[in-house]
Formats: sequence, C-alpha cells, structure tokens
Amino acid sequence: MQNFALFFVAAMLLNVTSAMAQDIITLKTGDDIEALVEKVGGVEIEYRKWDNQTGPVYVIKTDKVFMIKYRNGTKEVFNTPTKSPQSQVEQVQQTVTPVTPLTPATPSSNDLRAEFYRIGDDDRAMSGFFKRHSFYEYADRFDAACRQRNSGKALLGVGLGLTGVGIIVSVSGVSNGYNGIVGSVISGIGSIFTIISIPVSASAGGKKKAIKNDFARAYFRGYTYQPELKFGTTANGIGLTLNF
Repeated sequence: MQNFALFFVAAMLLNVTSAMAQDIITLKTGDDIEALVEKVGGVEIEYRKWDNQTGPVYVIKTDKVFMIKYRNGTKEVFNTPTKSPQSQVEQVQQTVTPVTPLTPATPSSNDLRAEFYRIGDDDRAMSGFFKRHSFYEYADRFDAACRQRNSGKALLGVGLGLTGVGIIVSVSGVSNGYNGIVGSVISGIGSIFTIISIPVSASAGGKKKAIKNDFARAYFRGYTYQPELKFGTTANGIGLTLNF
C-alpha cells in the first residue's frame, strides 16, 4: 500500500509538470492547441499533437496563428500583416494622423461594448474577443492570467489528491506506526499544495478582472466589472460564489 501511494504521488506530480511543458499554439480565433512544434516556416507551421507525439505531423498556415508559447517560456507572435509598398506621402500621412480611439458615440463602439459584456466570465471567449479585434496587449495579459488560474487549479488538484492518499495510507496503517507517519507526511504536503493554490487562483482572478476593467475604462468611459456575490449553481452544487 505504501509503494502504491508513493507511485500515485509521483505520477500526479509528473502529470502536473508535463502539463506545463508543452508548446501552446494560439490561433487568431482564440483557440489553443497543445502541441510539439516541429518546424516554423514563413507560411506554415508543422507540429504534432502533444498527447500523440509520435503521431502524424499537422500543418497550419501562419496567417491563422496569433502566437506560439514555447516550453522554455519564450513567445513568437504572428500579428504583423503583409503590406504592399507605400509611397513616402502615405507613410508621412500615417505618421502624422492620430488613431481615433473607439468611443460609445460610434455604432461600432456600441456593438463592441455589447459583445464585451455579453461574453461575461467566459475566459476563452474573452481571449478570442481581444485577439479578434486586434487588442493584442490585452490578449497577452489576459492569457497570462488564465494560465496562472489554471496553475492554481492544478495545485489544488494535486493538494487534494495528496491529502486523500495520505488519509488512505494512515487509515490502512493504523497498526503500523511507520505507515501512519508516511500518511501524515503525504497529507501535510497535500495541505501545502492546497494552501498555495488559494492565493495563486485568487491573484489570477483579480488580474483578469483588472484587465477587463482597464479595457472598459479605456473604451467604454468607465463601465467596469465589479466584485459580486452570487447565489446559484456552482461546479460543486448550489451555493454562494464571490467573483472578483
């Protein structure tokens, strides 16, 4: 039983580590592909699916890709469109002509605001919204916050799993003091992971709200998201949830 528990713990930790080691191909639609990138060319990207690294090689056009986040943490962004040569007069006009920010007075801004608030707390849709409308700075910040939130969830899963394993080892070794000690150690480690997951997830949630608020203040003149307490169905049943 002890060997099984240690093997289970090692497998869970290996799974969390490997989940954070893949290449992420982010499409301009907002979808993410977990991949092992083989080759990045001028017009095409070759990759294998992360969950089938010995499988077939897939090819995708670079004009459909927003960014590749590599395993070592570096990023490659494909957001520079191909432009035809311009005359010096056109270049000067672009230099001196300011870009007019979107305001609620224009129909396009009203449509944009309606779409923004209709998305709500759908993280994938919000990421796609920023990329689809070329708000790449917001998209990059929002995706980073989502990845941090996912890391918090992973830590929580590991913590709860280790705590459960520790309890099983302790109960099975009631007559064996050594098993009781091992179970207590595993449960203690699980508690540490669980405690760490709370500020990681909370910080990520705060960052996502802050990014939405920054965008709303910049383009919708102060219409912002606020922390709210909701009562209704949750992932674990019915109860109160605090969105911040």
